[in-house]
Amino acid sequence: MNVPARSSLLPLAAALLSCFAPALWAQSATGDGAAGDAAGGGDKASLARVLVTGSNIRRSDGETPSPVQKLSAADIARSGYSTLGEVLQHISANNMGSLGQATPGAFGAGGSGISLRGMTVGATLVLIDGHRMASYPLPDDGQRDFVDIASIPVDAVERVEVLKDGASAIYGSDAMAGVVNVILKRSQQGTVLHAEVGSASRGDGQSLKFSGARGFGDLDRDGLAGYVAASARRQQSILLSDRPALGGSDWTRYGGKDLGLTANPELQVSPETRNYSLLGKLTALLPQDWTLSLAGSVLGSSATQVGLLNTVSPSGGITTFAFGPDQQQPTPTALNSSNVIDPASGSPVNQTFADLPAQRSRTATRSTRFVAELSGGWAGWDLQAALGLTRVATELTMKNFISLPALQSALNSGKYVIGAKNPADVLASLTPEGRSTSSNTLNFLSLRASRDLMKLGGGNLALGTGLEFTKRSLDERFPDGFSSGAQASNIYAFGVGKQTISAAYVELAAPVTRQLEIDAAARVDHYDSYGSSTTPKLGFKFLPLRELTLRGTYAGGFRAPNPVEIGTSGSSAGYLPPLLDTALCALVKPGQPCDIGVGGTQLQLPGKDLHPEKSKSYTLGLVFEPGPAFNLSLDYYDIKISNQIVSVGLFGQYQIDNPAAYGTKLYRVNSPTTANAAPTGPDDTILYGTYPFINLGSARTNGLDLDLRLKLDGGAWGQFTPQLQWTHMIRYTIDRGPGQVYELAGTHGPSFVSTNTGTPRERGALALTWARGPVELTGTVNYISGMRVEDASYNLPDCASALSTIFPNGLPAGGSPLCRVPSFTTVNLSGSWQVSEALSLRASVANLFDRAAPVDAFASGSTGGGVTSGGAHYNPSLHQEGAVGRYLTLGLNYRF
Repeated sequence: MNVPARSSLLPLAAALLSCFAPALWAQSATGDGAAGDAAGGGDKASLARVLVTGSNIRRSDGETPSPVQKLSAADIARSGYSTLGEVLQHISANNMGSLGQATPGAFGAGGSGISLRGMTVGATLVLIDGHRMASYPLPDDGQRDFVDIASIPVDAVERVEVLKDGASAIYGSDAMAGVVNVILKRSQQGTVLHAEVGSASRGDGQSLKFSGARGFGDLDRDGLAGYVAASARRQQSILLSDRPALGGSDWTRYGGKDLGLTANPELQVSPETRNYSLLGKLTALLPQDWTLSLAGSVLGSSATQVGLLNTVSPSGGITTFAFGPDQQQPTPTALNSSNVIDPASGSPVNQTFADLPAQRSRTATRSTRFVAELSGGWAGWDLQAALGLTRVATELTMKNFISLPALQSALNSGKYVIGAKNPADVLASLTPEGRSTSSNTLNFLSLRASRDLMKLGGGNLALGTGLEFTKRSLDERFPDGFSSGAQASNIYAFGVGKQTISAAYVELAAPVTRQLEIDAAARVDHYDSYGSSTTPKLGFKFLPLRELTLRGTYAGGFRAPNPVEIGTSGSSAGYLPPLLDTALCALVKPGQPCDIGVGGTQLQLPGKDLHPEKSKSYTLGLVFEPGPAFNLSLDYYDIKISNQIVSVGLFGQYQIDNPAAYGTKLYRVNSPTTANAAPTGPDDTILYGTYPFINLGSARTNGLDLDLRLKLDGGAWGQFTPQLQWTHMIRYTIDRGPGQVYELAGTHGPSFVSTNTGTPRERGALALTWARGPVELTGTVNYISGMRVEDASYNLPDCASALSTIFPNGLPAGGSPLCRVPSFTTVNLSGSWQVSEALSLRASVANLFDRAAPVDAFASGSTGGGVTSGGAHYNPSLHQEGAVGRYLTLGLNYRF
């Protein structure tokens, strides 16, 4: 629920704590629980308790009512991938809306984000060591926060815990679809050095990585221990021209049209990337069994994205806007009333400039993180205080983007002549380089306390509670040439804003009997920007048999409006579904079918009086474990996010026909400064529109997760460990209002989110590990189901409308194979050999059988902007391995 902004946090926290007053009173009256145990020698089992993802209570049993997928460092190594981003992109619960570094058309270019359950990266919370990290300063779609997992060094990861359940009652905002908790190594024995080289089988995309870690001290012996680790990695680019099967614009072999587009030869299938890291941790034992831990890191990543060739194609004189932090209301910029004029012809310039290099953008990101934790016990309580200072800064460099004033000046002076061989210095003057730095900071103070309260039939009733205080600040910038309107980019966004958050939470774990545990949690978050949200969670574990556990949860959740959505912000996104200018049709052809399309730029503005998104999620599952060699879990999930913060631009024809109802402002050729003016003539088309973020509609998804793990002893043949993870999506619906409910599971919708990923129903991975002596081999089969090429939520309800560019006269008789993106299966192989106690070797092959990426004629997030722009026709979010091809990696570790 939402509480007005004037409400304070303390009364709400007191109300939460009062819910558990009877249990507290009972503990106080009986003298039972942790305090009593301490007096009588204590419960030895409690010494082994640890915090697990999804709970604020230390537990000796890591199996909570919520489903959690755990990836150890060994699991990550066996996957065959060398970056954490690649590993997490392939978990079965990751779906629509995920981000990778190979998607040049993303607002968050250069970053990598996870989207559990396909509910977008904004609904998945990523933690590092159980604490929040500042988000990537270039939000997804100019809106959604996400933590860049590409910057986290895989060698420093001890394990990853993926909580596939709503967790706002534990962690606050954003944890509606789940939580990814990346847990870094806590210690290091001695020194370890690692070197690794890799290459695609075609000889490109070479990678080189070095890393090392040095541990010192012994905590038990010296009372002080720590480690320092560093790494550096570089991977070269792979060009689309070296993967010719992924490009081309001649679709006549499918019964379609030859679009006649020439691909930019500099387009990349995989960008050049670089990563570096420096981490350190120091742990000290203090008097009275208290512990102080200090952890710091500097992580860096960079990626170079190649875009399109420069094109000037004016529409009524407006192609760029003065639009930025210092001018939040966009103002169209025009030269000579019709943009650039060619003096030789006296006509507006309308052409692609092949003599200028392709547009390039480079993102260089540095993440800094410092966390201090103090933990110990007092009067029967386990206490922990944590202070965190985190910051992410991204330098954006834009090269080879044409400046319209510079072009006009060069044309007027005769220094530049269209179609002639122009001097290199003149060409360089037309595309001035632009730089900007965006930053996102998040600092927090966390106070946690937990204890046992009283004895129950199955153990101790445990209480966890705490307070959190967080301050975050976003300063997202684009180079000045773009905010002034001199230059233009398909992807443009800015955002400036601050938030202060305070929170209180409480959690109970009640083992009512030896067979039944009931957990309850509640949390209050107060934001200075809108007010307060209260979120509950309930869960149970029931053991009808020793081998069988039944579990289930209900969780409320929320996502608070962020600085982009309610601060000083704006963005420009280029593409619209097929829309009709009904007002102009009514003027020039009344009573006839409307066939006048809507073009122009769509500009996003912040919303007013936004409320947080809300979610309700349910899980119900079982765990069957007849012995230590067999573990099977099957879980049903159901998540609904309502009151969504959405862009009005997603509503297509509705916002065009009823602009005032959605806050849309449409500007026409003859009235470029008057919003929603009636058309005055046949040429008075829509030039551009602005629209705010609003709360409207909902999204819901449900499905099944299967996790099977076996351990088989083959005696002299070695040890065999099969594993299967599978996710089946039953439904994925979007509700945009009365009569606007769309089923998208198994289709390419919602295409307006992130990089037009699509929503496959099935994702799975089957792995088999064989170990014998010093040798270990793992084979993994990754599977992604196919999907239909359509998006009913974006006015593209069938293949013919989705692929109208390829089939302008309709589909061929009998349909087309392009109407469905085929399933995609790859096989990875990895192995290790422990040569000696000090030396080990590892090799891996991703996409062992060199499986090609399936044709996706609707993909728009691929290099070059997809089919309609003459770019690659594959889906980089789902099928990147097929674009790269077989990739080999060799590495060695040396310990001393």
